[in-house]
Amino acid sequence: MSQHANLPPTRQQVIAALSRIIGLPLSAVRRAADLRTFQFGQLRPVDCGSVGDFALHVQCPWRIEGLDGMVTGRSDLWEPVDENAPGDENWDYEKSPNLQDARLERWLTQHQGSLVVESVDADECGGAAINFGHGFVLRLFPAGTRGEDWRLFRPKTDAPHLVIRGGRVESDGEPGA
Repeated sequence: MSQHANLPPTRQQVIAALSRIIGLPLSAVRRAADLRTFQFGQLRPVDCGSVGDFALHVQCPWRIEGLDGMVTGRSDLWEPVDENAPGDENWDYEKSPNLQDARLERWLTQHQGSLVVESVDADECGGAAINFGHGFVLRLFPAGTRGEDWRLFRPKTDAPHLVIRGGRVESDGEPGA
C-alpha cells in the first residue's frame, strides 16, 4: 500500500509524479515568453539546445523561497531590473532586462551544483512544493479553474506527462514534447 494512499487523489497523484525527481539536480532554468521551464537531472543535447531527464513547465503563479525570504517569482517577470527606472508603458520584459531573469541567474550562479531535490509535497488543488535543501523551495500555485497550470514530463520521449489544468490532474498520457 502506498504511503500516500489516504491523501486526496490530486495530491496523491502529484506527489507520486514529483517523487521521480527526488535526488536529481536542478540542471537548467529557462523561459519561453512567460512560461518558466525547470530542467532536472542530466542535461543531454537535442535539436538546437539541451533538456534534462525531467522538465517542469510552469504557467501558473510560482515562487522560489529561501531562508532570507523570496528569491523571485512569476510577477518579477514584469518588473524591470532597475527599480528606479521611470515607468514606461512601452517597457517589454522580452527586450529589456527583467527582475525574474536577473534574480534567477544570480541564484543559480550562487548555488550552482548544490540545488538537488530533497523532497516534494502537494495540495489538493494541484499546488506543489519542491524542496532543494539549504532552505530553498519552489512553490507552484494553480490560481484558476481553466487553462494549464503546469506539467512534468520526460522531454523527447513518449513517456506520459502529468498535466495540472484548472488545479486538477487532467491527463498523464500525452507524448513527450
